[in-house]
This record gives sequence, structure tokens and C-alpha cells, in this order.
Amino acid sequence: MVNFRLLLAAWALLVVAPVGAPVVAAAPPAPAGLAQCPAPAAGSFVVLGSGQHRGEPTALLMQERWFPDGRIEGVRYSREGRRFSEDRYTGRVRPDAACWALVERQGPTGTMAEQVALDRLGRPRVSLVLAPTEVLSLRYVSQEPGSCSPALLDGLVTSQQQGQSWADGRWQANAVVQREWWQAGEVRGLAVMNYAGNPDRVTYSGRLQLGSDCLGRMTQRDSKGIYYNYRVVVLAKGAGYIYLQTDPDDLTLGLLQHQR
Repeated sequence: MVNFRLLLAAWALLVVAPVGAPVVAAAPPAPAGLAQCPAPAAGSFVVLGSGQHRGEPTALLMQERWFPDGRIEGVRYSREGRRFSEDRYTGRVRPDAACWALVERQGPTGTMAEQVALDRLGRPRVSLVLAPTEVLSLRYVSQEPGSCSPALLDGLVTSQQQGQSWADGRWQANAVVQREWWQAGEVRGLAVMNYAGNPDRVTYSGRLQLGSDCLGRMTQRDSKGIYYNYRVVVLAKGAGYIYLQTDPDDLTLGLLQHQR
């Protein structure tokens, strides 16, 4: 049986293309959002992430500013295994292909480079550290300029987090869920946790010491008498806070969100 649709399609092709002319497929359109890529946007950001460095767990918490000329200035809190460090750093950001940027930060042990994915406005969103000894991805959170006060956190805050604890001569996974209430820089809450397969729940309380630059320190004590120590970055407009634990045997990077 003759397929008239195929005959009509072939006839249309002969009419459009001269005899003997090659038929060339149209080039595929550029992926949406890649046609025009803005330069990396100036602004202030909180950067956080966790991974592994030379086989040990590692975590970073930074607050930094990107300037219009590509300069970067910031404060960095870092954990490598049981070691905690804190420093101020400088760096550079420059555009890369297809809406990406290359960031280089100076540190005590040299330069840390990372590939950063930008959004449609040129703001950084996520990145991967480019180092053969490190497996570490980072997340960027916009931090609007302005001073911070503990009252920004007043109300209910919740979190879900995972980390590592040093026990029996090795690092073991932990997970914690928290529900807490803030008032004038003081916090009371309940934590449900699992450390190396041992589930538990405790109440806790603590106090935040916060500078006007949104950087601070916090110590908490739970119902079993255990103390926990953190470096803290409070997010703009009281959206919540991010902490990095400094106790040698516990490595936890937590993002705690304010529930309006």
C-alpha cells in the first residue's frame, strides 16, 4: 500500500532543495539561559560546604564580599579532621565560559581554586573546589549588607544536619534534628540525634555572642552536661544562622532556618 504522507514529504523536500544540493540539518539552538552570561556580580555572600581532604572530613564556613573589580575579601572558619582554624583572606573572581566563574582564595597553605556556577544575574550559587587532594562542594547564600543583632533570631528556628564524630579511633557519621526558641540572644531547644547508630534526645540551652558584622560565637549545654562550641554567621534579615562546630571530636556544619 502506498504511504501518501511519505510521498508528500519527499515531494516537499525536492521542491525546497535544488536537485543535487546537500541537505544540511539546522544547528541546534543554544541551551536556554546560556546565550547571554552576565559578569560575576558584586555583593556579600556566606559560603558553606563539607567534604573530605586527604581522607579526613573537612568543612568550610566563610563570609566574604565580592567587589566590582574582581577582588574578594572575607573571613574563613575551617575544619580539617579534629583541627579548627580561623583567618582573614583575600582572593579574585573572574568570568569563565558558559555562565561560570573561577574563584581563587589565598590561605595559609596556598591558593584554593574553585569553579562557581552563576545564576542569571551573575550571582554565585554553587561551586566545586579544584584540588586533587580535596573533594568539596560549596553553597553560596546572599548576605545583604548591614549590621546584625541577636534579636534577628527571636522566635522559632529548626534544622536538619549531618556530620562526623571521632570515636573508637575513627570518624563515624552523626545526624541531628533541632527545634529551638530564641529570645534576646539566648536559645532553648530539643535535639533528636543519632551518633554512630545510637539514637538519643536531649534538651539544651545556650547564648550567642554576636558582632555587628554578623559573625559570632555560641556555646550550648545539653541536659547531660555536655558542652558544644560553635562559630556562627547570622543571615541577613534574620533568615537563620549557620554554624561550624569547633569541638575536636565533633565536626558539624549546620544551617538553621528561622520559621516566620
